[in-house]
Parts: sequence; structure tokens; C-alpha cells
Amino acid sequence: MTCSRFEQLPQRNALTVFYTAGYPRLNDTLPILSALQASEVNMVEIGFPFSDPVADGPTIQASNHVSLENGMTVATLFEQLKPLRSGEITVPILLMGSLNPIERYGRQRFFEDAAHCGVDGLIIPDMPFEEYLARYKPLYQQHAIKPVFLITSRTDDARIKAFDAEGPAFLYVVSTDAVTGGTTNVTEERDAFFKRLADMKLSSRLFVGFGVSDRQSFEAVTKHTAGAIIGSAFVRALRDAPQGASSHESDRPALEKIVSDFVKQVR
Repeated sequence: MTCSRFEQLPQRNALTVFYTAGYPRLNDTLPILSALQASEVNMVEIGFPFSDPVADGPTIQASNHVSLENGMTVATLFEQLKPLRSGEITVPILLMGSLNPIERYGRQRFFEDAAHCGVDGLIIPDMPFEEYLARYKPLYQQHAIKPVFLITSRTDDARIKAFDAEGPAFLYVVSTDAVTGGTTNVTEERDAFFKRLADMKLSSRLFVGFGVSDRQSFEAVTKHTAGAIIGSAFVRALRDAPQGASSHESDRPALEKIVSDFVKQVR
């Protein structure tokens, strides 16, 4: 069952890495995923590109643009993910992206294809919670795909408890009010937010994202949470991936080394 893969996550210091599907080359999606698992990353988020991504900084915005230029679409992504669970990939996989591409693809079709590929969770940052309850919750339940909800220091306790009651894969703690790709300094105010969350005795695990970029920031935020999510810093590392014989391919050993070296710098 899909939820069992989330249950396999360590209780502390779990590392999640985000990257954009089809970046830097169209067919890099699965090779990067395989390299991340080989590097003992605990969970992976794969972003499906959109021309106007929400809350993303310039690095991930640029990766979205390149991915789309490479020819990545939702349909292409699902084609790439078809062999996802037939091989060695056992880590939890989440898709992350905007509501617009899902609606254009078709909600029911999107969830059916995601479930068929073995996707465990789905993060839609720009989907209002009311929209989730009214139109999306039945799809998550029907296809055994877990939601993830984003929370900030401005999210009130009642809303956080409502998110927690939905049994998400985890609660995504936004460490800054800025866009992705910034830096995280765990200030007194942020410490107070973490303490507030701890005092709420939530059932869901907490993962911190936005601004986590290296070992120092990873260790700082995981003192308070189950794990952290690194995205922009990893996407920047992928920019150095050597090109292969065509615009759709990369030198796989070199790509694997880039992934391995990056993860070693975090842990």
C-alpha cells in the first residue's frame, strides 16, 4: 500500500529532495530519481512544470521554463513514470505542481495515472483548502494518494488542526514568507513557531521547506522537525549536468556523480 512507504521514513533527519521533471534534459527524470535513491535520500518530490509556478524563486522558475522547452508535459511525465515501481525505486514519491495543469489534464485522469505509476502523494500549493474538501479529497481517497498541506507562521491553529485531521503524508512547514531558494536562519521568531507546532501535539510529521540548502540549514531545522526538503540548491547543482549526444540526453555517470556529491554535502 502506498501509505506504507511513508511509514518507512525515519523519525528524525529525513532528507527530501525536490527537482523539476524533464530538467535539465527531458529524459533525466528517472535517472535523477534512481541516483537520489542510491544516495540514500529518504523521499523525493518531482515537480511538474507550469509556465507560471506559484511561490517559486528564479532557480525553479528557470527549471520550469527549460523543462517546458524540452517538451515536458503531464502526459510525458506519466509515460516516464510508468516503470517507476517495476524496478528498484522504493522511496516515497510525491508530485508537486500547480492546479492549472491538473485541471487541464483532467482531475480524475490525473489521479488515475498517478496511482497507476505508484505515486504516493501530491502537493498542490495553490489549491485552497475548501477546494480540496469539495472536489479533491474524494480523488485522494479513491486512489490512495496522500495530500500535503503547506503551513506558515501566519496559519492559525484551527486551520493547522484541520489540515492535520485529514491525515496528510506530512505538513509542509514553510520556513520563510519569501519564495523558494532563499536562506533560512532559525531566528527566535522561527523557534517560537516550531515550539507552537510542537505544543499542538499534531499527529502529522513536519517537514521544513523553502530556504533549506546545505548541511548547516538542514541540521538547524531538523532539530525541530522530522525532516527537511531541499529544492532550489539541488536544481542549481543539476544545471552543471553534462549534455549527452542530443538535447534530450545527459551523461548518466556524470549526472549520478552530481547527485551523489550534492547529497554528501547535506549529510
